[in-house]
Amino acid sequence: MTTIPIYEPSLEGNERKYLIDCIDTVWISSQGKYILDFEKLLASYHGMGFGIATSNCTTALHLAIKALGLGEGDEILCPDLTFIAPANMILLSGASLKLVDIDADTLAMNPELIEKSITTKTKAIIVVHQFGHAAPMDEIMDIAKRHNLKVIEDNAECIGGKYKGKLLGTFGDISCFSFFGNKIITSGEGGALLTNDPLLATTCKELRDHGMSSNEKYLHVALGYNYRMTNMQAAIGLAQLERVDDILALRKTQMDTYYDLLKTVQGIKLRPFAEWCSPVHWLTTITLDKKYDRKEVIKAMKEKGVECRPMINPVHHALYLKDNYSDDQFPVAVDIAARSIHLPSSNKISKTEIEYIVKSLQEVL
Repeated sequence: MTTIPIYEPSLEGNERKYLIDCIDTVWISSQGKYILDFEKLLASYHGMGFGIATSNCTTALHLAIKALGLGEGDEILCPDLTFIAPANMILLSGASLKLVDIDADTLAMNPELIEKSITTKTKAIIVVHQFGHAAPMDEIMDIAKRHNLKVIEDNAECIGGKYKGKLLGTFGDISCFSFFGNKIITSGEGGALLTNDPLLATTCKELRDHGMSSNEKYLHVALGYNYRMTNMQAAIGLAQLERVDDILALRKTQMDTYYDLLKTVQGIKLRPFAEWCSPVHWLTTITLDKKYDRKEVIKAMKEKGVECRPMINPVHHALYLKDNYSDDQFPVAVDIAARSIHLPSSNKISKTEIEYIVKSLQEVL
């Protein structure tokens, strides 16, 4: 039986041509024209001043935290329901991680709980736009302004998404993107930062390259890292970025098909979209009624040739964090995470396959 995968990248543009050019010109490492072209196009697409390509979104998050001068003695707020990377980078930077429960609809941090979580030590908020849905940026930016907090946007899953018509990744002091193989656009592995602050941009570039001065080769001005993207990764990323609007349009059609069919399925809750959000279709997310065993549903779908993925665990369930928190501190995150699954979602999925997936889900439930 052929399995419909949870995700599969489509490399149907200039990816092969650009990669062959990298090989033919032997620019295959962390220098080359494709890195610069990718950074410029990403920044231009978002109307931002500076783009900085990185090895992945995790290292982009680390650079953002360090470039903002955050570290020991500082608290950084982070949603409890997110991929573990932002929480890990907060801890790696030496800052204190403060987790915040989410809103059940947006799956972003609940603004009321953000306000209640702020102390004199709080210095920044990492805002995660979850699974293609925008966080409520007006409320969050207002809180940040009143409390003089830095804002880092984690836009790993939501390139092209908008809040009240404005592209996500353009609100905070700095934003981070992922181009892993299962994202809207991919470079295989890879990430990036966007900012309008020239000092932040320079600092990120220097820290990305072993702390080496932007003005003098081999003068190391800070304790840095090797967080560079390769020219070959950037070549793939550039080819993907050239097609991003077409990809987003295709994904919207897929999302509309899914939602039209799923609204008749009993026993699930579809994720709603706020009127102020222009979402992107990264992963189709459904929440099962409490009577269902999620593992059994996923297993049954697999037997029908449909790969489904459980939602990520709450951050506080990590073994090195679980003794510091309890589930009753994050009731929404715990509940949503335990009952939600993702259905196959990729550029290559067809209407016929979506119809089969929904029919299979109805039979399983």
